[in-house]
Amino acid sequence: MPQLFSKEDRSPSGKSRSLLIAQIAIIVIFLVLNSALSLLNRWALGPLGGMRFPLIVTATHMQLGCSALTPVMVLDKDYSSTLTAHLSNRWKALCLIAVLNGSQIALNNYSLVFIELSMNQVVRSMAPVVVAAIAAAIDGIVPPIHELLTIMVIAYSVALTVQQGMQSTHSSPFGVLISAASTVTQCLQITLAGRLMASHAKLDAFQMTFYTGPISFATIIPIALALEFGTFCRDLEASPRVVLGYLLGSSLLAVMYNIALFHALRMLSPQGTAILGNVKVVLLMVLTAVILEEIWSWPALQVIGAVTTFVASIYYSTCLRRKPG
Repeated sequence: MPQLFSKEDRSPSGKSRSLLIAQIAIIVIFLVLNSALSLLNRWALGPLGGMRFPLIVTATHMQLGCSALTPVMVLDKDYSSTLTAHLSNRWKALCLIAVLNGSQIALNNYSLVFIELSMNQVVRSMAPVVVAAIAAAIDGIVPPIHELLTIMVIAYSVALTVQQGMQSTHSSPFGVLISAASTVTQCLQITLAGRLMASHAKLDAFQMTFYTGPISFATIIPIALALEFGTFCRDLEASPRVVLGYLLGSSLLAVMYNIALFHALRMLSPQGTAILGNVKVVLLMVLTAVILEEIWSWPALQVIGAVTTFVASIYYSTCLRRKPG
C-alpha cells in the first residue's frame, strides 16, 4: 500500500513534520484540482460551452476513474489481497457511499447548467453546517448558543444571496434547489466515508475511489442515457474534438480530485474537509470573477450576503475544529 510518509524518519518530531508536509500538500492539491474541475465544468456546461449533458459527464468521470485505477488495484499485492475481503464485508456501506457520491456530483454538475458557479458556491458553503447537523443527529450533540446564532447568520446570508440572485437573469430557482440537494447529499457522503475510513477497515483514497466508481456509474448511466443521449450525439457530431477533449480532460481531473478528497477525509476528518471546502469557495469566487467575469454584475446586497456567508461559515468551522475529538 502506498505510504504518504517516509519510513526512515522515526522520531516524533520527524513524524510531525512529515504529517504537516503531507497535510499541506493534500490541501494544495485538493484546492487546485477542485478549482480546475469546477471552472472547466462551468465553462463546458454553462452558456460559454453550451454542452447539455451533465449526467453523461458525471457517469464518464466515474467509469474512467475506476478504469484508471484498475491496474494499480490488481497488480499491487497489498491491494489485491484485500480486495475480496473489503467488498464482501463492507459492500453495503460502499454501495451507499457510491450512490451518494455519484448523486451529489451529478446534481452539482447539473446545477451548473442553470446557475453561475459563484451562486453554486454560495449554496455549497452551507456544507459545514449540514455536516455538523448530521453529526449532531447521529451523536446527539446540541451546539452551544454561539454556534446556533452563527448557523442562523449563515442561513439568512445564503437566503439573501439567493433571493437577490433570483432577480438577475443568471440564476434560476431550479438550479439553486439542485445545488442545495447536491450539498446535503455530499455532506451525507463525506460523513459516512469519513467514518468508514477511520474505522478498523482503514480504507485509503485509492480503494475508496476504485470501489465506489462502478456503483456510482451504474446509478447514473441509465438516467443519463434516457435524458441526454440525443443531446450528446448532436454535440458530438457538431464538435467531436471539443466534446471528447472535454470528457477526457475533465475525467482525468475528476479521478485525481476524488483521490485527493478521500485523502483529505482521512487526514483532516469530515469537519476539517468542510473547512477546507470554505477556503475553496473563496478561491473559486476570486477565480470566477477574474476568469468567467461573474460577480461583477451582482447587486450590492447579493455581494454582502455572499461575503457574510463565507465569513460566518469559516468562523463556525473554526469553532468545530477547536472542539476536542
